[in-house]
Amino acid sequence: MEVNLRNVRIAFPALDKPEAFGEGEPAYQAKFIIVPGSAEVKLIDDAIKAVAKEQWKDKASSVLELLKEDKKLCFVKSAYRNKKTGEAYAGFDGMFSLSTRSKNRPTVFDKFKHEITDPRDIKSLIYSGAFVHAKVDIWAQDNKWGRRINGTIAGVMFAKDGDAFGGSVAATSKDFGDVEVDEAEEGLV
Repeated sequence: MEVNLRNVRIAFPALDKPEAFGEGEPAYQAKFIIVPGSAEVKLIDDAIKAVAKEQWKDKASSVLELLKEDKKLCFVKSAYRNKKTGEAYAGFDGMFSLSTRSKNRPTVFDKFKHEITDPRDIKSLIYSGAFVHAKVDIWAQDNKWGRRINGTIAGVMFAKDGDAFGGSVAATSKDFGDVEVDEAEEGLV
């Protein structure tokens, strides 16, 4: 089930090339920080319930409870934490998270809806902490690899800059304001 998220923060984006996190296979992926009580919470909850009902019919509620206990839901209603330290990752404290992956490269757009294809441009535009709009697909898995509710990332559109997590955003010429040029050095440029 397609879900369109608006003005959410992205973290751990791997949109320019597939990456392996933890024990998983390399994939395109991202986590989205979801504000508790926001409209996105209801959108995601409704999508999870709908795909569970479609997959497991009248057993959907009990299967969802098991999946939640076994941590097999792409949407987690608690902070995303570092497994070694137990501390919430930057930006996740007091927030929910939606994990997404894809074998196919998601489309990436700038705020003017121009598709960005150069991996360097993708990496500089969509960074951990940026605000984005995202299209994700929520779906139920029930096969030889087990039962889960997964999120697949289809595309991301840059919305606006945010404080970067664990790094910085590249400077633009506007960041330097009015800088005086020494007349003696002007000819060197």
